Amino acid sequence: MLKLELFACLTGMLAATLSGDQILTRAGTSSGLSSYSVPVHFDVHMHRPIGIKSGVDGIAYFKAPGKAAIAITHVPGPLGGFFKGAYTLDMVPQTWPMKYTVTSVSQDATGSYVLTASPKNDQSVDHVVFTVGTDYQPLSAHWFYKDGSSIALSLQNQQIGGYTLPQSETISVSMPKYALDATAKYGDYSINSPVPDSVFAFSEAIDSSIASAQRTTAGRSVGRTKR
Repeated sequence: MLKLELFACLTGMLAATLSGDQILTRAGTSSGLSSYSVPVHFDVHMHRPIGIKSGVDGIAYFKAPGKAAIAITHVPGPLGGFFKGAYTLDMVPQTWPMKYTVTSVSQDATGSYVLTASPKNDQSVDHVVFTVGTDYQPLSAHWFYKDGSSIALSLQNQQIGGYTLPQSETISVSMPKYALDATAKYGDYSINSPVPDSVFAFSEAIDSSIASAQRTTAGRSVGRTKR
């Protein structure tokens, strides 16, 4: 019992010395991880504008220090109009420290850290709330957009080659034009294998087009299947 109390005390003292940005960095840091690719299967339940359930397949890519994207490889029927192409990906915790600045830190009833953050570049996002465990594992993220949209993400992690990486995720999307819930299951990771920059170049071009459209419409977000 004494050892447990001492461990809890030391953990609390360590956390007290860390800033919110440092906590988020610990949640997203995998020392020695330079890249990965992994197949992802989504079970999607769309509620609006049409009610439909279907599977969507893709490949998620990460490249240090903070690039991530998903290329959709298969989407059936009516969902094809909503999921196609490649998109930048904030579902990957390794990208969070590069993209967000933590503005406040609190702890919930379990002791997990609740980090409110602002985007460094994405003008469509108002703020994000990250939840990080006392062991610094990323647990969830909730994006709030300036047009009232939101995306909530919960993660279940696994150890692959000594790295903490997503095993599955639950996703809830609410936007003006559509709403959906989904689960994502990650397949076999290819760790530290070459990832071509062309994967990210295509998704960044889509991002640029979306950002331009948002500025034209006075900041209102268009339908985005990212994150």
